[in-house]
Amino acid sequence: MEKVDKRNSIGAVFGKILRTRELSLALLIALMVIALMSQTSNFATTGNIRVLMQGMSVDMMIAIPMAISLIAGNIDFSVGSVLCLTGAVSALAMNAGASGIVGILIGLALGGFLGFLNAVIINKLKVTPLVATLGTWMAYSGAALVVIGGTVANLPKDFVAFGRVEPMGIPITIIYMFIIIIVGILLIKYTSFFHNAYYIGSNKVSARLAGIDNDKFIYISYTITGVVAAFAGLVLAARLGSASQNAGEGLEFRNVVGLLVGGVSMDGGEGSLIGAVMGVIMMQIVNNAIVLLYLNPSYTKVITGAILVLAVALDQFNKQKKLRAK
Repeated sequence: MEKVDKRNSIGAVFGKILRTRELSLALLIALMVIALMSQTSNFATTGNIRVLMQGMSVDMMIAIPMAISLIAGNIDFSVGSVLCLTGAVSALAMNAGASGIVGILIGLALGGFLGFLNAVIINKLKVTPLVATLGTWMAYSGAALVVIGGTVANLPKDFVAFGRVEPMGIPITIIYMFIIIIVGILLIKYTSFFHNAYYIGSNKVSARLAGIDNDKFIYISYTITGVVAAFAGLVLAARLGSASQNAGEGLEFRNVVGLLVGGVSMDGGEGSLIGAVMGVIMMQIVNNAIVLLYLNPSYTKVITGAILVLAVALDQFNKQKKLRAK
């Protein structure tokens, strides 16, 4: 009898782990790491971990404000194009004689403006966030191609240092990433304005009746996302020493997949930033595995698309399950 109870308790604990998105993701990531360590000797090396985290930093910085917006039911597909365009304009300004500080300020201001423009399209023109940001994704990307038309290098030393310094031997890009993660978690947990994302995402009408200004939330959240996307673009340009027309390509789709895998619902009202972080980590490990295992790079899109479909299907399955439980 005791053995049966013990088995039931173990099964209950295992079932709880599977039902908790963060715990199940941690288990899955651990299994992926173990599998990669057994298949290649390069994965656990200091050099690869450094490359993995630096490569992850740009996506992760942008994923945090994206997650907050998505929890409120507002998706943003323009972030990769914002990153590219702001980096291009800043690089051209610095090539024309602007200092590194001025170039950074120009990029951040432009990023905020582009994010605010997304919000205006959504609030004033009543275009859905999906359609609005898909449209601006193409428009901003096209503008970047017109503006830069290739690569802009020869950036000022003070600007390059912005993305290359290593306090205590830690690449500054990784430090930026952790700062934004911590700030995002604190904001959504301890400030009523950003915590309202859950109420807005659950039911916009009820949130409005409760006195929550959804339009104001959209203006602020999209503007912040634009600023952070610009910041990530500037960090990337500084680290590489140049701004490219291909910067940020595919970033928006990688992040959306990572957020969905992390438990942030496409319909809003659900998810956590811890889960979002783990989802992005998982996607980066997948990309890293493709390189380490010498697989065809085209598999990246195949795998990302497959994970996207599975994540959305799982999200809808969980919603239907909750509805039936009610």
